[in-house]
Amino acid sequence: MFGEGTWKVSKGAMVVARGTKTGTLYTTLECTSTIATTANDETKLWHTRLGHMSEKGMKMLASKGKLSELKSIDMKFCETCVFGKQKKVSFTITERSLKKEKLELVHTDVWGPYPIKSLGGSHYFVTFIDDSTRKL
Repeated sequence: MFGEGTWKVSKGAMVVARGTKTGTLYTTLECTSTIATTANDETKLWHTRLGHMSEKGMKMLASKGKLSELKSIDMKFCETCVFGKQKKVSFTITERSLKKEKLELVHTDVWGPYPIKSLGGSHYFVTFIDDSTRKL
């Protein structure tokens, strides 16, 4: 519940956490207890904690007793894993050929401002690269 510059999280009649709003930041004053997850959510909780580990990997850890809180591994659909495996559509590759003549094409870039002045008192620098020779 949010209102009048304060907030609180309650579970039934019990207030679990509360705090205040300072500007756009909500800060916590106290946290009296924790909210436990149900048994069905334990696999998903550990899956997330372990960086979205595979079901096979989690079963191996459980068999070695490394996930003692977890009774059984029951993996459900994980949307985050699906999105993480999607590939972006790449741009079409165009053939690029270097120019034949010196100074036919020059690439330039301006960088700065740099907090420390150069010996000449500048805060920026410029690069020029010849496409033919690739030299500065």
